[in-house]
Amino acid sequence: MASRLVYGIDVGTTKIVAIAGRADSRRGWVEVLSMGEAPSYGLKRGVVVDREAATESVAEAIEACGGILRGTPVIVGIAGSHISSFNTEVTLLNRSRNRTITERFVRKLEAEARRVELGEGEKVVHVVPRSFVLDGIEGVKQPLGLAGRQVTMRAHIVSGAISSIQNLLAAVGDCGVKVSRVVLEPLASSEACLLDEDIGLGVALIDIGGGTTDIATFIRNTLTHTAVIPIGGESFSSDIGYGLKVPFETADELKLKYGNVLSHTVDDVAAVQIAGRYYNARFMSQILEYRAREVLEYTRESLEKARVLNLLPGGAVLTGGGSLLEGMDTLAEKILGMRTRRSAPRRVKGNSEPVQKPQYSTAVGLLYFAAKNNDLRPKSKGAEQVSFGSIVTAVKGWFRGR
Repeated sequence: MASRLVYGIDVGTTKIVAIAGRADSRRGWVEVLSMGEAPSYGLKRGVVVDREAATESVAEAIEACGGILRGTPVIVGIAGSHISSFNTEVTLLNRSRNRTITERFVRKLEAEARRVELGEGEKVVHVVPRSFVLDGIEGVKQPLGLAGRQVTMRAHIVSGAISSIQNLLAAVGDCGVKVSRVVLEPLASSEACLLDEDIGLGVALIDIGGGTTDIATFIRNTLTHTAVIPIGGESFSSDIGYGLKVPFETADELKLKYGNVLSHTVDDVAAVQIAGRYYNARFMSQILEYRAREVLEYTRESLEKARVLNLLPGGAVLTGGGSLLEGMDTLAEKILGMRTRRSAPRRVKGNSEPVQKPQYSTAVGLLYFAAKNNDLRPKSKGAEQVSFGSIVTAVKGWFRGR
C-alpha cells in the first residue's frame, strides 16, 4: 500500500517535536496522527552540549506524542553550525557486459563520492545526485536502465562533524528509539513547504529556526546549494534581553507578541506592555531589524557565493518560527532582491490546523521524507536508497574503524 505510518523527531535548539503520521507518497499527502512538543534543553545552535538534558527533552516530546514503540524506525532532523556542503562530480567506467546502468552501479558512484577529502573529524551526511553524464550526454536525471560506458555523477555533498552526529544519535537512542535515517533539516522543510513547480522553477527555502537559519536552493528540480547560518530566533530574543535589560523569557515573550523587523513602520512613542511594564516599541523593533538584516545579508552572501542568487525566478520561501516576525518577508525581498513569501506545511490532510504553522515545517517534512525515500519499508540486502544516503549505517562503520 502507498499509505503507511511514518515517524519523525525534530531535535531543535528551542523545541523538540515528535510526530507520527500516515503518508501517501504516490498522492503526495501526509496526515498527522499525533504530535508531541517539549522545550529543548541541552542543545546550542543545533548541537548537543548536554546529553542527559537533551535526552530528557526528547523523551518528553515522545511521551507527549503518545509514545513511539521501542525499536520503531524513526527519521531524525539534523542541522547545526558544524554542517557544510559543496558540489562535486565523480566518474566511473561501467564494465558490465551490456553497459546497462544498474542500482548497484549508482551505489558505486555514491560510494566514490563519499570518499571526497574532508576536514579532520568530518564525514559525509548526504550524497544527493544532481544529474548524470553518459558518454558525454548531459542532463540525465534518472540513469537506471540506460546504457553508458563512462558515467559521471554530479552530486551535492553535505558533511558534518562526526562527534556532533554521534551525540545527536546518542541522545535520541537513549530514549529507546531506532533511528532509521538522519536528514538535513532544510531538506525536510523543503518537502513540506515547496511544490514540484517551485522546485522546477528555481527557489530558495530559508528556514529561520531557533538556533540556526537553514538554506536549501533548487534549480530545475535539482538541489544545488545548502547552508547553515548559526543565527536563529534565540539570537533575536537575546538581543532584546540585552537591549531592554530584561530576562530572556521576558524578551522572548515580547518578541513573540510584538516582534516587527520594520522599525520605520513603528511610531517612535509607541509602547508595548508585559507584566505591567512598558517598553519602547520602536527601540525593540530597531533591535530586531538589525539582527534580521544580519541573517538576511548572510543568506544573500551564501547565495552569491554559490552563484545561484540570480538563478531563482521562483524567489525565496521563508519558513520556521523566525519567519513569523512582522515584516520579515518584506525585508527579505529588499535585501535578497527577489520575490519572497512565507510558507507553512502544505498538503496536510485531516486536522491539519495544529501543524500548519511555519515552526512545524521540519517536523512535517520528516514524514514526507520518510515516505518518499521508503525508509520504513523492509529492504533486501544492499537495497539502500540512493536519493539521500543513510547516515546511520555509515556512522556505525566510522566507529568500528576508529
